[in-house]
Amino acid sequence: MTAPDSSAAGRHLPGIDHPLILVRDIDAARGFYARLGFTVTPVGRHPWGTSTSLAVLSRSALELMSIYDEHLIDGYAGDFRFGRHMRDALAEREGISLVALHSQDAAGDRAIMEARGAVFQGGIEFRRKVRPPGGKWDEAVVSLQVSCDPALPRVSHFLAQQHKPQLLWVPEWMQHANGATHVAAVHYRAREPEPVLHRLASLFGRDRITTAPGGWQVATGQGVFGVIRAGEEDAVIGAGPLPRMGRDEAAAIAIDVAVSDLPAAGRLLATAGIAASEMGGSLAIDDVASCGNVLLRFVPGAR
Repeated sequence: MTAPDSSAAGRHLPGIDHPLILVRDIDAARGFYARLGFTVTPVGRHPWGTSTSLAVLSRSALELMSIYDEHLIDGYAGDFRFGRHMRDALAEREGISLVALHSQDAAGDRAIMEARGAVFQGGIEFRRKVRPPGGKWDEAVVSLQVSCDPALPRVSHFLAQQHKPQLLWVPEWMQHANGATHVAAVHYRAREPEPVLHRLASLFGRDRITTAPGGWQVATGQGVFGVIRAGEEDAVIGAGPLPRMGRDEAAAIAIDVAVSDLPAAGRLLATAGIAASEMGGSLAIDDVASCGNVLLRFVPGAR
């Protein structure tokens, strides 16, 4: 899993690691994503009461998350109450809550982003048990630095540094029947786009923002964040079903997953009986609800 160097600092610029898709029934969501052609990991547990299952891609991942024990949401001693944030967001609705940013030095990247004006709530160091296919039980060791904007709770992020990446990037988990390779883009929709753009500029730099049809794009170390002005969705992600969200809410509504062979991915969906619509060279899954209240699109190749 690699990311290009930041031209400004000679560092790896953080990019999209994995969007967190909150669901009420993680087993049902895992089953649907398996039908989409993803290999999904066994359900794991965080010490703050959230359950997790991943579709591990070669350059990023999708994470399905739910709550397995509400009594634990405040029980883990960290600077940010991760479990409480997830519980409260899921109580409002399913969908993307936070987006993890890949980092090889979470503390160092936090310092750079803070110098641009980003606000961080604190760090979390944690371990969770993992058993790779054919391997023994081990502990994943992860450092998080959380930047959650109270005014934009669904346009918030955290830096994620994996200290034992071999426990996540397992070849057997990275083989997907749909040919998925990486998360190419996460799209935000906002009635007032400027606060969203200001936030993303504080994370990645104002020079990473360019205009695009229907809005803007923000280039990261891996993948793109799209910002869509409310009412311009058709120009960016087509006229199909959209996730349920508040009228004035700024939030992530769509994920683009790059696949190696788009026609083959389409045939797999048809065989599985899953309806998908062609939209501007992409395949959008019509059943937004089963995707976790998110518009999931397959797009061709690198993007």
